[in-house]
Amino acid sequence: MRISTFLSTPLLPQHELQQMMDTIIRNYEDCLRSWKIRLSTFNLDPEQKKAIHDLFQFLAGRIDLASSYFSEYEENFLQLVASHRSVLHVGQVLLTIGTFEEIVMGVLLQKHRQPDIHTRYRWLHSLSLTLACSVTRSAYTDPSESEQEQAPLKELKNVDPLLQTIIRLDEVLMTSHTLEELLTASVRFITERSGMERGALFWYSPLTRTIEGIYSHQVDVSDIRRVREMDSNIPGIAKAMNGDRTVFFFREAQLYFPMHYVKQFGLTSLLTATLRDENRTPVGFLLLDQSGKPFDPDAQTLEGVKKMVSRVCLSLRSKLYESGNPSPAPVSLLTQREQEILQMIADGHSTKHIGETLHISEHTAAEYAHSVLKKLKVKNRPEAVSKGLKQGLIR
Repeated sequence: MRISTFLSTPLLPQHELQQMMDTIIRNYEDCLRSWKIRLSTFNLDPEQKKAIHDLFQFLAGRIDLASSYFSEYEENFLQLVASHRSVLHVGQVLLTIGTFEEIVMGVLLQKHRQPDIHTRYRWLHSLSLTLACSVTRSAYTDPSESEQEQAPLKELKNVDPLLQTIIRLDEVLMTSHTLEELLTASVRFITERSGMERGALFWYSPLTRTIEGIYSHQVDVSDIRRVREMDSNIPGIAKAMNGDRTVFFFREAQLYFPMHYVKQFGLTSLLTATLRDENRTPVGFLLLDQSGKPFDPDAQTLEGVKKMVSRVCLSLRSKLYESGNPSPAPVSLLTQREQEILQMIADGHSTKHIGETLHISEHTAAEYAHSVLKKLKVKNRPEAVSKGLKQGLIR
Protein backbone atom coordinates (compact mmCIF):
# COMPACT_ATOMS: atom_id res chain seq x y z
CA MET A 1 0.00 0.00 0.00
CA ARG A 2 1.41 3.38 -0.98
CA ILE A 3 1.93 5.87 1.84
CA SER A 4 1.02 9.49 1.17
CA THR A 5 3.40 12.20 2.30
CA PHE A 6 2.75 14.20 5.44
CA LEU A 7 3.32 17.34 3.40
CA SER A 8 2.26 17.71 -0.20
CA THR A 9 5.18 17.88 -2.60
CA PRO A 10 5.54 21.45 -3.89
CA LEU A 11 5.43 21.82 -7.64
CA LEU A 12 8.68 22.94 -9.27
CA PRO A 13 9.07 23.96 -12.91
CA GLN A 14 10.82 21.17 -14.80
CA HIS A 15 13.89 23.29 -15.55
CA GLU A 16 14.29 24.17 -11.86
CA LEU A 17 13.86 20.54 -10.84
CA GLN A 18 16.43 19.48 -13.42
CA GLN A 19 18.81 22.18 -12.22
CA MET A 20 18.47 20.86 -8.67
CA MET A 21 19.13 17.28 -9.83
CA ASP A 22 22.19 18.43 -11.82
CA THR A 23 23.57 20.21 -8.76
CA ILE A 24 23.20 17.13 -6.57
CA ILE A 25 24.73 14.81 -9.18
CA ARG A 26 27.56 17.22 -9.90
CA ASN A 27 28.39 17.36 -6.20
CA TYR A 28 27.87 13.65 -5.59
CA GLU A 29 31.49 13.13 -4.56
CA ASP A 30 31.21 15.93 -1.98
CA CYS A 31 28.03 14.32 -0.63
CA LEU A 32 29.81 10.99 -0.46
CA ARG A 33 32.75 12.48 1.45
CA SER A 34 30.43 14.09 3.99
CA TRP A 35 28.55 10.81 4.33
CA LYS A 36 31.73 8.77 4.91
CA ILE A 37 32.80 11.12 7.69
CA ARG A 38 29.36 10.84 9.31
CA LEU A 39 29.33 7.07 8.79
CA SER A 40 32.62 6.74 10.66
CA THR A 41 30.92 8.11 13.79
CA PHE A 42 28.08 5.57 13.81
CA ASN A 43 28.35 2.78 16.38
CA LEU A 44 27.71 -0.04 13.88
CA ASP A 45 29.56 -3.20 12.91
CA PRO A 46 31.30 -3.37 9.48
CA GLU A 47 28.45 -5.31 7.87
CA GLN A 48 25.86 -2.78 8.99
CA LYS A 49 28.01 0.14 7.82
CA LYS A 50 28.36 -1.47 4.39
CA ALA A 51 24.59 -1.97 4.20
CA ILE A 52 23.63 1.63 5.00
CA HIS A 53 26.45 2.85 2.74
CA ASP A 54 24.73 0.99 -0.12
CA LEU A 55 21.47 2.72 0.79
CA PHE A 56 23.05 6.18 0.80
CA GLN A 57 24.80 5.59 -2.51
CA PHE A 58 21.48 4.69 -4.09
CA LEU A 59 19.59 7.65 -2.55
CA ALA A 60 22.15 10.24 -3.68
CA GLY A 61 23.44 8.55 -6.83
CA ARG A 62 20.02 7.82 -8.34
CA ILE A 63 18.11 10.88 -7.15
CA ASP A 64 17.60 11.95 -10.76
CA LEU A 65 15.23 8.97 -11.03
CA ALA A 66 13.06 10.44 -8.27
CA SER A 67 12.32 13.60 -10.26
CA SER A 68 10.60 11.76 -13.12
CA TYR A 69 9.94 8.21 -11.95
CA PHE A 70 9.43 8.39 -8.22
CA SER A 71 7.52 5.09 -7.96
CA GLU A 72 10.45 3.26 -9.54
CA TYR A 73 12.91 5.10 -7.30
CA GLU A 74 10.87 4.18 -4.22
CA GLU A 75 10.40 0.56 -5.25
CA ASN A 76 14.09 0.06 -6.00
CA PHE A 77 15.01 1.59 -2.66
CA LEU A 78 12.60 -0.66 -0.75
CA GLN A 79 14.01 -3.68 -2.55
CA LEU A 80 17.51 -2.64 -1.52
CA VAL A 81 16.34 -2.21 2.06
CA ALA A 82 14.76 -5.68 1.96
CA SER A 83 18.02 -7.20 0.73
CA HIS A 84 19.73 -5.93 3.91
CA ARG A 85 16.90 -6.90 6.24
CA SER A 86 19.00 -9.50 8.03
CA VAL A 87 21.56 -6.93 9.26
CA LEU A 88 19.63 -3.65 9.54
CA HIS A 89 16.68 -2.57 11.60
CA VAL A 90 14.30 0.20 10.61
CA GLY A 91 15.90 2.78 12.88
CA GLN A 92 19.18 2.49 10.97
CA VAL A 93 17.40 2.86 7.63
CA LEU A 94 15.59 5.98 8.87
CA LEU A 95 18.89 7.35 10.15
CA THR A 96 20.32 6.93 6.65
CA ILE A 97 17.37 8.72 5.03
CA GLY A 98 17.60 11.61 7.50
CA THR A 99 21.35 11.97 7.02
CA PHE A 100 20.90 11.87 3.24
CA GLU A 101 18.40 14.74 3.45
CA GLU A 102 20.69 16.80 5.69
CA ILE A 103 23.77 16.35 3.49
CA VAL A 104 21.96 17.04 0.21
CA MET A 105 20.23 20.09 1.67
CA GLY A 106 23.64 21.38 2.74
CA VAL A 107 24.82 21.15 -0.87
CA LEU A 108 21.73 22.97 -2.16
CA LEU A 109 22.14 25.76 0.40
CA GLN A 110 25.73 26.30 -0.71
CA LYS A 111 24.99 26.20 -4.43
CA HIS A 112 21.48 27.66 -4.66
CA ARG A 113 20.75 30.73 -2.60
CA GLN A 114 17.81 31.88 -4.67
CA PRO A 115 14.49 32.98 -3.15
CA ASP A 116 12.94 29.57 -3.98
CA ILE A 117 15.37 27.56 -1.82
CA HIS A 118 12.58 27.01 0.71
CA THR A 119 10.45 25.29 -1.94
CA ARG A 120 13.38 23.08 -2.88
CA TYR A 121 13.83 22.18 0.76
CA ARG A 122 10.17 21.17 0.99
CA TRP A 123 10.53 19.04 -2.14
CA LEU A 124 13.53 17.21 -0.70
CA HIS A 125 11.89 16.85 2.72
CA SER A 126 8.71 15.45 1.17
CA LEU A 127 10.80 12.91 -0.77
CA SER A 128 12.63 11.79 2.39
CA LEU A 129 9.48 11.65 4.49
CA THR A 130 7.68 9.53 1.90
CA LEU A 131 10.56 7.05 1.81
CA ALA A 132 10.65 6.93 5.62
CA CYS A 133 6.92 6.22 5.80
CA SER A 134 7.19 3.49 3.17
CA VAL A 135 10.06 1.82 5.01
CA THR A 136 8.17 1.97 8.31
CA ARG A 137 5.01 0.58 6.70
CA SER A 138 6.85 -2.32 5.08
CA ALA A 139 8.37 -3.23 8.45
CA TYR A 140 4.95 -4.08 9.85
CA THR A 141 2.85 -5.32 6.95
CA ASP A 142 4.95 -7.85 5.05
CA PRO A 143 3.16 -11.14 5.75
CA SER A 144 5.68 -13.16 3.73
CA GLU A 145 8.40 -12.61 6.33
CA SER A 146 8.79 -15.09 9.16
CA GLU A 147 8.79 -13.95 12.79
CA GLN A 148 12.54 -14.49 12.94
CA GLU A 149 13.18 -12.48 9.79
CA GLN A 150 11.08 -9.58 11.04
CA ALA A 151 12.75 -9.48 14.46
CA PRO A 152 15.41 -6.87 13.56
CA LEU A 153 12.75 -4.55 12.15
CA LYS A 154 10.78 -4.61 15.37
CA GLU A 155 13.58 -2.66 17.00
CA LEU A 156 11.81 0.38 15.57
CA LYS A 157 10.03 0.57 18.92
CA ASN A 158 13.30 1.71 20.48
CA VAL A 159 13.58 4.77 18.23
CA ASP A 160 9.93 5.44 17.53
CA PRO A 161 9.38 8.20 20.15
CA LEU A 162 12.26 10.32 18.81
CA LEU A 163 11.26 9.62 15.20
CA GLN A 164 7.69 10.72 15.90
CA THR A 165 8.98 13.86 17.62
CA ILE A 166 11.15 14.77 14.63
CA ILE A 167 8.28 14.18 12.19
CA ARG A 168 6.00 16.39 14.28
CA LEU A 169 8.68 19.08 14.52
CA ASP A 170 9.14 19.03 10.75
CA GLU A 171 5.40 19.59 10.33
CA VAL A 172 5.58 22.58 12.70
CA LEU A 173 8.59 24.04 10.89
CA MET A 174 7.13 23.62 7.42
CA THR A 175 3.85 25.30 8.39
CA SER A 176 5.64 28.33 9.85
CA HIS A 177 5.14 31.11 7.32
CA THR A 178 7.48 33.70 8.80
CA LEU A 179 10.82 33.71 10.55
CA GLU A 180 9.11 34.87 13.76
CA GLU A 181 6.65 31.97 13.64
CA LEU A 182 9.45 29.50 13.02
CA LEU A 183 11.57 30.71 15.93
CA THR A 184 8.77 31.05 18.48
CA ALA A 185 7.32 27.65 17.54
CA SER A 186 10.78 26.05 17.71
CA VAL A 187 11.49 27.38 21.21
CA ARG A 188 8.11 26.20 22.50
CA PHE A 189 8.29 22.79 20.80
CA ILE A 190 11.83 21.91 21.88
CA THR A 191 11.21 23.11 25.43
CA GLU A 192 8.09 21.00 25.83
CA ARG A 193 9.27 17.88 23.98
CA SER A 194 12.57 17.78 25.86
CA GLY A 195 10.71 17.77 29.17
CA MET A 196 12.02 21.21 30.14
CA GLU A 197 9.88 23.97 31.68
CA ARG A 198 11.54 27.13 30.32
CA GLY A 199 13.32 28.05 27.13
CA ALA A 200 14.97 31.19 25.74
CA LEU A 201 16.54 31.84 22.34
CA PHE A 202 19.45 34.23 21.85
CA TRP A 203 20.80 35.47 18.52
CA TYR A 204 24.54 35.75 18.01
CA SER A 205 26.46 38.03 15.66
CA PRO A 206 29.93 36.62 14.85
CA LEU A 207 30.86 40.01 13.41
CA THR A 208 30.28 41.99 16.59
CA ARG A 209 30.49 38.98 18.95
CA THR A 210 27.28 40.10 20.62
CA ILE A 211 24.44 38.02 22.06
CA GLU A 212 20.88 39.33 21.99
CA GLY A 213 17.74 37.75 23.49
CA ILE A 214 14.88 37.40 21.00
CA TYR A 215 12.26 34.74 21.91
CA SER A 216 11.24 32.68 24.92
CA HIS A 217 8.80 30.11 26.32
CA GLN A 218 7.49 30.42 29.89
CA VAL A 219 9.86 33.34 30.48
CA ASP A 220 8.89 37.01 30.15
CA VAL A 221 10.11 37.85 26.65
CA SER A 222 10.62 41.50 27.58
CA ASP A 223 13.21 40.38 30.15
CA ILE A 224 14.91 38.15 27.60
CA ARG A 225 15.11 40.98 25.05
CA ARG A 226 16.91 43.16 27.57
CA VAL A 227 19.82 40.74 27.46
CA ARG A 228 22.54 42.14 25.19
CA GLU A 229 26.07 41.04 25.96
CA MET A 230 29.48 40.46 24.44
CA ASP A 231 30.24 36.74 24.24
CA SER A 232 33.32 37.30 26.40
CA ASN A 233 31.03 38.34 29.27
CA ILE A 234 29.31 34.92 29.31
CA PRO A 235 31.85 32.09 29.75
CA GLY A 236 29.13 29.45 29.27
CA ILE A 237 28.36 30.73 25.77
CA ALA A 238 32.05 30.93 24.88
CA LYS A 239 32.42 27.30 25.99
CA ALA A 240 29.38 26.22 23.96
CA MET A 241 30.79 27.84 20.80
CA ASN A 242 34.08 25.95 20.91
CA GLY A 243 34.22 22.76 18.86
CA ASP A 244 31.34 21.12 17.02
CA ARG A 245 29.25 19.96 19.97
CA THR A 246 25.63 21.06 19.76
CA VAL A 247 24.51 20.47 23.34
CA PHE A 248 26.21 21.43 26.61
CA PHE A 249 24.95 20.81 30.12
CA PHE A 250 26.00 23.12 32.94
CA ARG A 251 25.24 21.53 36.30
CA GLU A 252 26.18 24.75 38.14
CA ALA A 253 25.14 27.71 36.04
CA GLN A 254 26.66 30.24 38.44
CA LEU A 255 30.13 29.10 37.39
CA TYR A 256 29.56 29.95 33.72
CA PHE A 257 26.97 32.74 33.59
CA PRO A 258 26.99 36.28 35.06
CA MET A 259 25.68 36.34 38.62
CA HIS A 260 23.12 39.07 37.92
CA TYR A 261 21.45 36.81 35.33
CA VAL A 262 21.70 33.81 37.66
CA LYS A 263 19.80 35.80 40.31
CA GLN A 264 17.35 37.47 37.93
CA PHE A 265 16.22 34.22 36.29
CA GLY A 266 16.88 31.91 39.23
CA LEU A 267 19.34 29.73 37.32
CA THR A 268 20.79 26.52 38.76
CA SER A 269 21.30 23.79 36.15
CA LEU A 270 21.18 24.84 32.50
CA LEU A 271 21.08 23.03 29.15
CA THR A 272 22.37 24.96 26.12
CA ALA A 273 22.11 24.12 22.42
CA THR A 274 24.02 25.95 19.69
CA LEU A 275 22.40 26.87 16.38
CA ARG A 276 24.87 26.95 13.50
CA ASP A 277 24.74 28.09 9.89
CA GLU A 278 25.81 26.07 6.84
CA ASN A 279 29.46 26.89 7.60
CA ARG A 280 29.11 25.60 11.18
CA THR A 281 29.38 29.16 12.50
CA PRO A 282 27.32 29.79 15.67
CA VAL A 283 24.32 32.04 15.01
CA GLY A 284 22.22 31.44 18.10
CA PHE A 285 21.81 29.68 21.43
CA LEU A 286 18.82 27.97 22.99
CA LEU A 287 18.87 27.81 26.79
CA LEU A 288 16.63 25.31 28.61
CA ASP A 289 15.98 24.61 32.27
CA GLN A 290 13.45 23.39 34.84
CA SER A 291 12.29 26.80 36.09
CA GLY A 292 15.35 27.17 38.27
CA LYS A 293 15.23 23.70 39.82
CA PRO A 294 18.42 21.57 39.64
CA PHE A 295 18.25 18.71 37.13
CA ASP A 296 20.47 16.17 35.39
CA PRO A 297 19.33 15.28 31.83
CA ASP A 298 19.78 11.72 30.62
CA ALA A 299 21.46 10.73 27.35
CA GLN A 300 18.10 10.37 25.59
CA THR A 301 17.16 13.98 26.42
CA LEU A 302 20.52 15.30 25.21
CA GLU A 303 20.26 13.37 21.95
CA GLY A 304 16.67 14.51 21.44
CA VAL A 305 17.59 18.18 21.88
CA LYS A 306 20.54 17.74 19.51
CA LYS A 307 18.34 16.21 16.79
CA MET A 308 15.60 18.80 17.17
CA VAL A 309 18.03 21.74 17.04
CA SER A 310 19.63 20.22 13.93
CA ARG A 311 16.23 20.16 12.18
CA VAL A 312 15.54 23.75 13.22
CA CYS A 313 18.92 24.85 11.82
CA LEU A 314 18.11 23.33 8.42
CA SER A 315 14.73 25.03 8.27
CA LEU A 316 16.16 28.30 9.61
CA ARG A 317 18.77 28.42 6.84
CA SER A 318 16.13 28.04 4.14
CA LYS A 319 13.92 30.66 5.81
CA LEU A 320 16.80 33.15 5.99
CA TYR A 321 17.51 32.68 2.27
CA GLU A 322 13.83 32.97 1.38
CA SER A 323 12.72 36.40 0.31
CA GLY A 324 9.33 35.96 -1.36
CA ASN A 325 7.85 39.07 -2.97
CA PRO A 326 7.14 41.60 -0.23
CA SER A 327 5.82 44.99 -1.20
CA PRO A 328 8.75 47.37 -1.06
CA ALA A 329 8.45 50.12 1.48
CA PRO A 330 8.39 53.70 0.23
CA VAL A 331 11.81 55.31 0.17
CA SER A 332 10.46 57.99 2.49
CA LEU A 333 9.56 55.42 5.17
CA LEU A 334 12.93 55.99 6.83
CA THR A 335 14.76 59.28 6.92
CA GLN A 336 18.24 59.46 5.42
CA ARG A 337 19.78 59.43 8.91
CA GLU A 338 17.67 56.40 9.94
CA GLN A 339 18.73 54.51 6.82
CA GLU A 340 22.32 55.41 7.59
CA ILE A 341 22.00 54.05 11.11
CA LEU A 342 20.24 50.89 9.89
CA GLN A 343 23.14 50.31 7.47
CA MET A 344 25.63 50.69 10.31
CA ILE A 345 23.63 48.21 12.42
CA ALA A 346 23.75 45.78 9.49
CA ASP A 347 27.51 46.29 9.31
CA GLY A 348 27.76 45.16 12.92
CA HIS A 349 28.45 48.45 14.68
CA SER A 350 27.36 49.02 18.28
CA THR A 351 25.16 51.93 19.36
CA LYS A 352 28.17 53.57 21.01
CA HIS A 353 30.27 53.28 17.84
CA ILE A 354 27.41 54.63 15.71
CA GLY A 355 27.14 57.66 17.99
CA GLU A 356 30.88 58.33 17.85
CA THR A 357 31.00 57.95 14.05
CA LEU A 358 28.03 60.26 13.42
CA HIS A 359 29.06 62.71 16.18
CA ILE A 360 25.83 62.25 18.13
CA SER A 361 25.29 60.95 21.66
CA GLU A 362 24.85 57.24 22.33
CA HIS A 363 21.35 58.02 23.62
CA THR A 364 20.41 59.79 20.37
CA ALA A 365 21.77 56.90 18.33
CA ALA A 366 19.65 54.50 20.40
CA GLU A 367 16.57 56.66 19.80
CA TYR A 368 17.19 56.56 16.04
CA ALA A 369 17.53 52.79 16.22
CA HIS A 370 14.26 52.52 18.16
CA SER A 371 12.54 54.69 15.54
CA VAL A 372 13.80 52.35 12.80
CA LEU A 373 12.34 49.31 14.57
CA LYS A 374 9.02 51.08 15.05
CA LYS A 375 8.73 52.24 11.43
CA LEU A 376 9.66 48.82 10.04
CA LYS A 377 7.28 47.15 12.51
CA VAL A 378 9.85 44.69 13.79
CA LYS A 379 10.81 43.63 17.31
CA ASN A 380 14.60 43.61 17.24
CA ARG A 381 17.66 44.63 15.25
CA PRO A 382 18.25 41.33 13.40
CA GLU A 383 14.67 41.51 12.05
CA ALA A 384 15.19 45.17 11.09
CA VAL A 385 18.31 44.30 9.11
CA SER A 386 16.54 41.38 7.40
CA LYS A 387 13.58 43.57 6.42
CA GLY A 388 15.85 46.43 5.35
CA LEU A 389 17.74 44.10 3.01
CA LYS A 390 14.54 42.70 1.51
CA GLN A 391 13.13 46.18 0.89
CA GLY A 392 16.33 47.57 -0.56
CA LEU A 393 16.79 50.13 2.20
CA ILE A 394 20.32 48.88 2.89
CA ARG A 395 22.83 46.68 1.13
